[in-house]
Amino acid sequence: MLSSEKKVFRRFLTVYIILVTTVIVSISIIYYNSSVERINLQYKSLMQEFASLQIKRIKWLHNHYPKYNKYPRDDRYNSAIYDLEYEEIFSTLKSKNIFFNKRLYFSGSYAVYVEVLSDYYLGAKYLFIEVPKNGALISKVYRNIAIFGLLAFIILFILGYYLAKMFIKPMKDSLDLLDCFIKDTTHEINTPISIINSNIEMLNLDNLSAKNRKKIDRVKIASRTLENIYKDLKFVTLSDISRSLDSEFNLKDLIEERVDYFFMHMESKKIVKELKLEDFIVKGDRELYARFIDNIVSNAIKYNRVGGKIEISLSNGVLIIEDSGVGIDKRNIDLIFTRYSRFSEHEGGFGIGLSIVKRIAEFYNIKIEVQSEKNKGTRFIIKW
Repeated sequence: MLSSEKKVFRRFLTVYIILVTTVIVSISIIYYNSSVERINLQYKSLMQEFASLQIKRIKWLHNHYPKYNKYPRDDRYNSAIYDLEYEEIFSTLKSKNIFFNKRLYFSGSYAVYVEVLSDYYLGAKYLFIEVPKNGALISKVYRNIAIFGLLAFIILFILGYYLAKMFIKPMKDSLDLLDCFIKDTTHEINTPISIINSNIEMLNLDNLSAKNRKKIDRVKIASRTLENIYKDLKFVTLSDISRSLDSEFNLKDLIEERVDYFFMHMESKKIVKELKLEDFIVKGDRELYARFIDNIVSNAIKYNRVGGKIEISLSNGVLIIEDSGVGIDKRNIDLIFTRYSRFSEHEGGFGIGLSIVKRIAEFYNIKIEVQSEKNKGTRFIIKW
């Protein structure tokens, strides 16, 4: 999967996961609230029964007082009675928080129910019934949320994964088709390039007029452009970078050689070159480094203006290639190394040159910094 596909895949999956998580959390909150309400109704129903029973006992005690003066108790619950002035008459409550304006509330590990009495038996206006909270009920709610929430997340994540795959499939198919086209093109393009170059070399330029020589020069430029494209396509489709042999060579010599290779391209656009190169020995495959330099230099020519300038300097292991061309929009600088990315409608190409540069740079641990300003030019700073 290409980096562009991975980015689209990750972004789609991230948005999908956020949406799924939001939905699951929302449903969990609704389920939790409804479960708590149901549990409260269970407490209320049970404690209303206890309250009715306690009222009967208080009424009986009231009618038989003072012969019987022991406050009625029950092992299943605690209770208390308060008068109209909120003063305690008698209490077996364990909780310390007393609220007269609530019918059902929870205090610590207890549930408390408040019943307002219409008849003042024993002078009581408020009856409190207290039972221990059943922790298993709320634990079951949390357990259900965790189990079913996780199960739903896993199922929806798997579904999202396959949806993301389906989402990027058209892009993948297009890129696969483009790869197949590049491979076929690479296979077919070498023969005509070789024929063109060999025939150009056999021409006797001394017998040609200045006008025809100029035409031959244009053919040479076109041939070298095709040759450069062929090398890039061959590298992308056939090269195994990990098998490249290492050797030592002077980078200065290679740069001069590659700049000479593009001499006719520069001359056709009246581009002025300025070289300030010092000797610098590098270890690596010379052909890979040639691909590395060629793609940066060819871009500097391709996107330069007529009569522009290219400056190349090499000093203390730092190579700087700067042009006076169209420049790159700041928002696109991070994308220029992505394969098939192109940001100009006026220049052709497959958009693979700088992806090759990045691949070689990563293999040799070369650091690349790109500085660019629209309509002013671009600078590549390469450090070893």
